[in-house]
Amino acid sequence: MRTLPPRRRLLASASAMVMAAVAALTAATTTAAAAAEPVTLVSSGTTQWRYLDDNTDPAAGTADRTSWAAPGFDDSAWKTGSGSFGAKGGERVPLDGGFLPDVLLNQYIEGQGTTNVPTFFFRTTVDVDAQTLAEAGVLRGSVRYDDAATVYVNGTRVAGFHDDGITENMQYGGSNQAAPILAEFTAPSSVLVPGSNTIAVELHNGRASSSDLYLDVPSITLEETPEATGPTSVMLGVGSDQTQRNLSWFSDTGQPEVVQIAPASASSDGTMPADARVVTPTETGVSLDGVNAYFHATLTELAPATAYSYRVGSEAGGWSEIRTFQTYSDDLEHEFTFVGDPQIGSSGNAERDAQGWAEALDAADRFFPESQFLLSAGDQVETASNLDEYRHLLAPTQMSTQATATTLGNHDVGSPLYHQHFNLPNVSDLDAAGGNYWFLHNGVLHLNINSNSTDYATHERFLRETIAAQGERAHWTILTFHHSIFSVGPHSTSSGLAERRAALAPIISELDIDMVLAGHDHSYARSFLMNGTTPTVPEAEEANADGAEVVRPSEDEVLYITGNSSSGSKYYATPNQNASWVSAWDQSRTPTIANVAVAECSLTTTTRRVDDGTVIDAVELVKDDEAPEIGLPGENRVEVGTAFDPIAGVTISDLCDDLTLDAVTVEGEVDTDRIGSYRLTYRAADEAGNVATVERTVEVVEPGADPAPGGGPTPPGTPGGEPGAPQVPSAPGADAPRGSVSAPATVVAGSTITVEVGEQYAGQRVHAWLFSAPRHLGTHLVAADGTIRVTIPADVDAGRHQLAIYDSRGELIGAQWITVVTASAAANVKGALPSTGAELSSALVPLGAVLLLAGAVTAGATRLAGRRLA
Repeated sequence: MRTLPPRRRLLASASAMVMAAVAALTAATTTAAAAAEPVTLVSSGTTQWRYLDDNTDPAAGTADRTSWAAPGFDDSAWKTGSGSFGAKGGERVPLDGGFLPDVLLNQYIEGQGTTNVPTFFFRTTVDVDAQTLAEAGVLRGSVRYDDAATVYVNGTRVAGFHDDGITENMQYGGSNQAAPILAEFTAPSSVLVPGSNTIAVELHNGRASSSDLYLDVPSITLEETPEATGPTSVMLGVGSDQTQRNLSWFSDTGQPEVVQIAPASASSDGTMPADARVVTPTETGVSLDGVNAYFHATLTELAPATAYSYRVGSEAGGWSEIRTFQTYSDDLEHEFTFVGDPQIGSSGNAERDAQGWAEALDAADRFFPESQFLLSAGDQVETASNLDEYRHLLAPTQMSTQATATTLGNHDVGSPLYHQHFNLPNVSDLDAAGGNYWFLHNGVLHLNINSNSTDYATHERFLRETIAAQGERAHWTILTFHHSIFSVGPHSTSSGLAERRAALAPIISELDIDMVLAGHDHSYARSFLMNGTTPTVPEAEEANADGAEVVRPSEDEVLYITGNSSSGSKYYATPNQNASWVSAWDQSRTPTIANVAVAECSLTTTTRRVDDGTVIDAVELVKDDEAPEIGLPGENRVEVGTAFDPIAGVTISDLCDDLTLDAVTVEGEVDTDRIGSYRLTYRAADEAGNVATVERTVEVVEPGADPAPGGGPTPPGTPGGEPGAPQVPSAPGADAPRGSVSAPATVVAGSTITVEVGEQYAGQRVHAWLFSAPRHLGTHLVAADGTIRVTIPADVDAGRHQLAIYDSRGELIGAQWITVVTASAAANVKGALPSTGAELSSALVPLGAVLLLAGAVTAGATRLAGRRLA
């Protein structure tokens, strides 16, 4: 494990060392000497700069475009000046914010009117004596710029601001903000050498038509390593699945550090127990600032529905405060919070942006109290190399107590700080930037790709391979990347986004991804269902009971949602509101956050304003490809001359919709005046259009007649009039389970359960019977996974029963004893089990399991729309 070297104090001179020694000798106790004053290397208004503003490339003809920033480069022909440099409209007048340049730069290219010079170059030299450098710790500086700046020391890049994507000297690029931006940087003192050193700055204009430009270097100082503050920037990240969490943190102690973790119940007095588990980091290294180390650790074997306490650090260097986080049960139904670009520092005031970010996280706690983790669409910070912006981002308590998943945005690339701060699970080695990764959370496969990269073949390979390997474990698949390809903002009309749209959308549709979340355009947008780049515009809108718009995708159709700014640091105009893909959009110029509620049949996304919780938009994506189940009564004989109701005893259930018997239609008639066999066909459709069909043969018999052979229910698909099931079969007997049948050991009367019959019966019709008093529970088609869904009638007596499954010939497939409890008994029980369908202990036993099973049944029988939280 790599650790930082011991901290060293910077003593400005030999006289300072003597003074410190004298102070120590005269003190009655041993104390540390007062901190030495920083050594100023560059100061605005004092430092003399050489600069080039004539639209020429100083590295022209060389292989290295930064050769102009190295020592020994001949800049003798360049202009000289001190203070601030800039221009507005070609003149020396104040820029927005009142910044008046001391030196007027040549803003426009000669002979091209008001076309801006793209880049300006600055150099100065500073001397540092060997003793000062030997005791130095860190180089600290500040730059105020408009529109982009890169800082070099002795030809080595030490900082960059809005210079992402700049690969050539004579290139436009930058923030294009109205006022110059102040940014700070640090670098290890090792970038300097004893004697003469070259400091250089590269200033870029944002575009050819830019109104102004500006550069000032207020100060660059050489300082002692600051006193250690211990672990900082602690972040709790998602793990590979619910059993894991990933941690990352920074520390300046110079000590090897670890994680201590224990159940929260064991640390209730504010201390960690002596037997706390110790987790060693999986990765550590020196951070970009050269002062801190970064640490990554993975917490494994976490139990579901458990609170844990943890801290990071060491006995030698000190510990962080104790933090607590929660794991959750493994139920499919859960919620998470989705946020668009926090982009701390984008407004030019990082403190103000940090306040907006903290307010967004507090609002998520209020509006989405059931949220289990946070998902960010990228651009966590404004400047990828700005350590202070990351500190602001990670300062809120929620960042170390609620799991977070991040996305690599265009403002996050170009610096190692993103990787150092975020410990991501299952990172693919296919993407060089480390932005492609995945994780599973309660039946949802989350995929995340680095959309800064236009290597679409690599993205496609990652998506295909991950879905092939993990798709069987997932009920839903959600993809997140930064650059929205179906938005309303200015980026949506750019050639770069058009290229991404054409390349990615067809792949996403082909892979049956359900929903895509993105950011980048600092405005809210929701697409129609998209098949590749083709929108499906509904003939009429459908809404659920909560008012959310309902969309029902067909094969290859995907929903895209673009998040607005969550911190309020920046908003964009919406010039593409009428794009063919736009179903809904908003630009309220106020921070928004979204809740995603995951259920068996739906993903419901509700977007709210941070300030007052007003709902901006709500949409329920419903996927329902399973037909309802019609349960037929076991009695199929009626005496001649008596009344017969074909609906009596019939049941209807559906995985996604709350259906009633009104949804059931019956074809055929039973003439109770004539003895004979009559075929009835029952049909029911759910809201998604899935149709269930079952058939029943009813025998009209003489009063008191003995049951005729073959008088049982007729399986669907058998020839008309030929009974396909036996008479009431004999009870299976035997206390032990028999055959391949498996069902929950305890069930609620009136509920629908899943019974495992065996994959060898897939596609066959089988009969379910309940004993001891024989009761036919319907004819069922065995699914491809070997299961059927059986409804236990609500009027079944509580107690022990035998559930038996027979094939179409009346042969016993298997049987299992089950315990039936009433719904009212289940409703009075508190508690839950980790999963349904597990064998229950004898305490009914623990009845907490009944409550969980009842919840699962309710989820299966009722349409689940996203909740509107107060």
